[in-house]
Amino acid sequence: MRRDWTLLNAASRIRAVNKSSSGESRAAVAVSPSEQFQDLRYRPFLVLVALGILLRMILMLAYFPAIMLHQDSQRYARVGGWPMYSDFWMPAGYPMFLWLLRRLSNQLWLTIWIQHLLGLVTGTFLYLSIRRLGVARALACIPAAIPLLSGDRLYLEHTIMADHLMIFLMAGGIWAAICGLVPNLRLRWLVLASTLLAMAALTRSVGVVLLPILVLSTALWVKEPFRARCAALAAALLPGMAVFALYVGGFYFAHGQYLGLTDMSGWNLYSRVAPFADCGKFTPPEGTAILCDERPPSQRPGPFGYVWDPKNIAANHFEWGPKTGRKLGEFAKRAIVHQPGEYARSVLTDLARFIDPAIAPPRPYGGQPREILSFGWRDTALEDRVVQAMSRSYKGTHVHLHGQYILAFYQNLSRPSGLILAMLLILTFTGLVRARAAIRLGIALFALSAFGLYLIPVMTLSYAFRYGIPPETFIIASGVLGGASKWPRLILQ
Repeated sequence: MRRDWTLLNAASRIRAVNKSSSGESRAAVAVSPSEQFQDLRYRPFLVLVALGILLRMILMLAYFPAIMLHQDSQRYARVGGWPMYSDFWMPAGYPMFLWLLRRLSNQLWLTIWIQHLLGLVTGTFLYLSIRRLGVARALACIPAAIPLLSGDRLYLEHTIMADHLMIFLMAGGIWAAICGLVPNLRLRWLVLASTLLAMAALTRSVGVVLLPILVLSTALWVKEPFRARCAALAAALLPGMAVFALYVGGFYFAHGQYLGLTDMSGWNLYSRVAPFADCGKFTPPEGTAILCDERPPSQRPGPFGYVWDPKNIAANHFEWGPKTGRKLGEFAKRAIVHQPGEYARSVLTDLARFIDPAIAPPRPYGGQPREILSFGWRDTALEDRVVQAMSRSYKGTHVHLHGQYILAFYQNLSRPSGLILAMLLILTFTGLVRARAAIRLGIALFALSAFGLYLIPVMTLSYAFRYGIPPETFIIASGVLGGASKWPRLILQ
């Protein structure tokens, strides 16, 4: 009898999920705010958090104080008094974050430990997001486990690089968006979501796609009267625009050189097309004929070779910077217009490499492989240079490393395989079609954000293994929601 009652209750919940997107059905599948705090006491989730804390403590002891193998770290940290708005490759959001932490202490280990704490909060955001959509607690633990336990995320948290902060702000922004839209409209949560997602874009410029996704999702989801819909759209858009306005205002107030958002877009797009551009198929814009590479595409370097190789054609004939980037961008656009097939093939190949890096043969400057972004890789000469540079703004920069290969083994073991990612993508697409009510909204927010982060780098520059870590975090969440829509019994609270 008890089993029959359980099945009857399950069936009623499943019917609620499959109803149209009315206010009643939305409320039926959503977890109330008070229940969200109770969810944090769910024992399996607490075990995941405890394991995440333990892993970070082990990492801090084994690899102290940080991974110092990335030349970009000193640029992010603005070491030696570099002006905040002085880098045309990157926005100043993460450097501002580091500056604030140095006001607390210039001990490098403290900055790294705070970054690890943000990783723990990121997992909590994902768990609460999935739960608020009405999915079972056990299932909500799956996407939460990625930022809590993944070796790749631990690696990013242990470096002075911006990716982990963008992931944190994205996760917080999507959680706030779901709280603002499910089960009922709450404007203050949309304001918070808009603010966090705009901040994510100022951390890494690829995040510029996030705010439009929030506005689009809000426009399609909110079915309130006209005035309420306008208020919702304003809450989703205006706070984010205000963040951008403050950023630009700070740029002018500080007499900055570069915003770091799209300054080098011309150079990047040129790098995207240079490996296949054939000047025999189009007329180069005036002053750019020198960019025509006579080598066959099979003998050319990858996209990064046309940016970072000091002997590349563009570097020998054009001054590095945004001004010359306009000409290079015009060259790139003309190549894309006249060689759309080659461009599409390059983009799709690099997209597929996020699932299977071996799908394309390796070539120089073809994108950073995962073997480099690994605890198992260490270049002591490079490390010494980065340590010396970072010591100009931080104390305690000398690196102590123990158990390197154990760390690398765990990183490889905890990485989702290409097959798993492919299955999650299929579940995501299936869920976008089949899901109803709040589940579809959640899939749209997570999946569109992930797709944007996958697409923008390969459309405008190149594949790199690091570029795939942030979107992978969110495609796992959308895949879990897609699975919940395919097997509705999993939506039981």
